[in-house]
Amino acid sequence: MLFYLQLDGDIIRDVIQYEHEGYQPAELSTPLPIGINAGYYRLQDGVPVLDQALKDETDKANKPIEYVELERRLAASEASYEQLASESNANQLALMELHMMLLGEMPDA
Repeated sequence: MLFYLQLDGDIIRDVIQYEHEGYQPAELSTPLPIGINAGYYRLQDGVPVLDQALKDETDKANKPIEYVELERRLAASEASYEQLASESNANQLALMELHMMLLGEMPDA
């Protein structure tokens, strides 16, 4: 099917079905991929191809502020968990050493 593409180099920025200044014609098979207008598809040999690195970059740039805050809080929580786990392991080792010391001082029965 004939579409008209707005390109930024080989990156597809927009796809429409009618002629418009600045858009170039391209014969594309349908259905078009989801997200073709999102700026992370490249036109390669007349075929839209997903650029995963560009998609990841675009997704990261478009995250809602609430999502960014949740990611920050999750990272802080994970760091806190790691610290608690480390302290717990240190406490268990100290307890085992104390137990071994006490066993060594007990008279044989």
